[in-house]
Amino acid sequence: MIAVLRSELHRTLTIPSSWLSMGLAVVMGMSFALFSVDFWSLFVALGVFGIAVVITSQHYQHRTAVLLFLGQPRRLRALAAQCVCAILLGLIVAVVSGVTTILSREFEQFTGTLAATPLLALFGVASATVIRRPVALFLAYGTWFVFAEGLAFRFKQPLPFTTFMSAAGGNTQGLLLFSGYTAAALGVAAWFIRRDLADQ
Repeated sequence: MIAVLRSELHRTLTIPSSWLSMGLAVVMGMSFALFSVDFWSLFVALGVFGIAVVITSQHYQHRTAVLLFLGQPRRLRALAAQCVCAILLGLIVAVVSGVTTILSREFEQFTGTLAATPLLALFGVASATVIRRPVALFLAYGTWFVFAEGLAFRFKQPLPFTTFMSAAGGNTQGLLLFSGYTAAALGVAAWFIRRDLADQ
């Protein structure tokens, strides 16, 4: 497990697009924190989710999943390593980009978003394991979380007005609802990771 995790971290940190994604998430989070701490939470959440999706789906897009599963035939261990890797990177992004939030003394929002970060990372990995194409995944979830849930909650202001944004803001009810989404996504991912790599 440690070897697979080390391999995942090494692979992720040697791909320029991973550094670009993390850097962009940090800069956007810090920049938008100057306007509103809610926007910081939103951009950190989107960044953590996006990074998790990108580092997981890269295996399927670049066909390195074959090597991963040959090196670790127990695919659930590989999935667990990807989850831990995404959580670690997500926490780093949240903490570094949260400097602006800490300086503005928004400690409650900072800790709430930090608590949601592992869930957002797990949800991203699980989703990319099931839907192996990141563009399709972002469009599907964007439609669901912004429009479907937004309409259900009648776009209540101020942010957050959906489960995703509510969890990102550290809202207890939002975290519980999003925990349910994450648990369901991980269950589906544990089953889907066994499918043939040719079935994409």
